[in-house]
Amino acid sequence: MIAYLRGKILSKADNAIVIDAQGVGYEVACSPQVVGALPEVGAQGELHIHTHYKADGAALFGFSSPQEKSLFLSLIKVDSVGPKSALNILSAAPCEEIVSLIEDGDVASLSKLPKISKKTAEHLVVKLKGKLSDILLTSSGSTLKVSSTRRLRTEAMTALSHLGFKPQDVERTLSDLNEEVWLGDLQSVIRLALNDLSGNL
Repeated sequence: MIAYLRGKILSKADNAIVIDAQGVGYEVACSPQVVGALPEVGAQGELHIHTHYKADGAALFGFSSPQEKSLFLSLIKVDSVGPKSALNILSAAPCEEIVSLIEDGDVASLSKLPKISKKTAEHLVVKLKGKLSDILLTSSGSTLKVSSTRRLRTEAMTALSHLGFKPQDVERTLSDLNEEVWLGDLQSVIRLALNDLSGNL
């Protein structure tokens, strides 16, 4: 079973890469965030790997960190969540945020993330709540970071809604903001969001 790969990046697509590890080219399915975080084609990259076996062969799934891989393995244990669905869930938000929402039982916030329906959110909370805390503990400061991001997101949602923008437009815009934006203050988040929302009034 392949658990880790390091080698030259041969090609990159939206949801997969091909990596040359000791002369063998491995095709690995990844979330768009993982693909984007990898070096450019021709450079050396590394991935934590889950080898998924099925009737017609094996498929490789790649992750940036052991924590992300651990969350993926927990997700695919949930009924109706297969590997591809799990990758979609991982692409909805940072790993720590997804874990925190599930651990808090926050179905409402979880279901507002892209590609996660209310039914799926409820299923994840029922099956995984109380079982993911170790993932947060493996990354120092993650809980504090997630808590701060969620608070800032809620405040931005409220402020922009009061300005007359539709909730669904606000949700979409905030979800599209780069992760670095959430390290700033509320005014910075609102200013950047307004650049996208200005045509939706």
